[in-house]
Amino acid sequence: MDKRRNSKGGQRSKRGILLDHDDDARGDLHNFQGPRKTLHDYFIDLSGKRASVREEALSTILKALTLNIEQKFVELNFVTLVYQCLHSIKKGSPTEMKQAAHIIGLLSMITTSVEKVHEAYEDVLTALSQGGLKPKLKTLEILGCLTVVTFFGASNSDETESVMKLLWDLIHPGTDSSIERKDSPAVLTAMISAWSFLLSTIDGWRLSHKNWQGAITYFSIILDSNDEALCAAACEALALVFESNCLEKFTSATKDSNKELKDNIIKQLRSRLSETGNERISSQDPRTGFSSASAALDFLEDEKCANTHVTIGGQKLILSTWSQKVQLKFLKHFLGNDGFVKHMMENENFHSVFDFLPERRNAWGNVLYVPEREEVTISLFQPMVARHNDCSLLPLLTRDKQLAKKKTMSPNSHLSKARTQLLKKQRDLSLKEREIDCFDY
Repeated sequence: MDKRRNSKGGQRSKRGILLDHDDDARGDLHNFQGPRKTLHDYFIDLSGKRASVREEALSTILKALTLNIEQKFVELNFVTLVYQCLHSIKKGSPTEMKQAAHIIGLLSMITTSVEKVHEAYEDVLTALSQGGLKPKLKTLEILGCLTVVTFFGASNSDETESVMKLLWDLIHPGTDSSIERKDSPAVLTAMISAWSFLLSTIDGWRLSHKNWQGAITYFSIILDSNDEALCAAACEALALVFESNCLEKFTSATKDSNKELKDNIIKQLRSRLSETGNERISSQDPRTGFSSASAALDFLEDEKCANTHVTIGGQKLILSTWSQKVQLKFLKHFLGNDGFVKHMMENENFHSVFDFLPERRNAWGNVLYVPEREEVTISLFQPMVARHNDCSLLPLLTRDKQLAKKKTMSPNSHLSKARTQLLKKQRDLSLKEREIDCFDY
């Protein structure tokens, strides 16, 4: 029997396929794997009954939206994705909950539909305001989800401030509150950073007069914390408060008392920074490249925010306000460094937030489009001629006007020709860019 089987190649048996060589085994097994799963396949898997299948699908979608953006996928499946992710937050495992919350945040920052992202804001806020889910707000991923959705989805300052109030009640429970402070420094830091991130989007004069009383005193107390990250979050919050130029919204003190309060904060920051041996030397945040404590001290002393910059894709992004610095730090923490760079280069919503227009390059690294203002100018020389105000010179004056009109408005003028060349150049660049995009897909 063995001889007969070997003489026929030894390939078949009753139980299946027998392979004589490892190379053949690897090749045939590869054929049985089938085609690779697409992002849409993982989207279908979100409805699977097995938790492991859903977790794998959520993990893949999370990575795709972070590093590739997947604009078309998001726009086509936005509503269903939000619904399924909210279901995972309510009913899923802790891993599912964290992944789903992060995906909702990504969806809100990718979509260009104002209606969709506002609907997501309302759905998330409604779900997390319910008694059963409210304790989950102290989960870092849930906190980030609510904050990012509010940042991109809130339609006015009142909606943003309502979420800030929800966060503030967790940060600083009132004396009559039943909430007991048991939060770790990491959770408290995340809540303060989220509150500051949303504060950075509201003009000071729009803020409520009653919601934030005592905020300056509370944050100044945190400056004495031994936790470096918590102290940095308090510094950023205080800098934003003073940048709003509406201190009466954050304290009931008089103007003279506000001056004294500010002086005390400066003393606290000096004392903390002096512990390092130098007032201007302290640990820098790798996400922003500056020290919050040192920068806050400079801001309070000089009453102006010093310009800093970060390099993104070889281009410099200038940060001239504390609002911009806080927004960059929060979004970079949410996305990670690689994800943040990807979104800064390709996400239109990020371009609007930071007023950043990246250079577009083709596959060979050549710049196709540089965001710069191009103008066409032309200089005309006209010799000065002494003339008298008499009617005999009217034909000459009319001729001068006609000459000037011909040099500037005529289709054959140098100015018109230069303008035409500029428009043609811009059309060629746009066409080339579309061709490259087609090849990319």
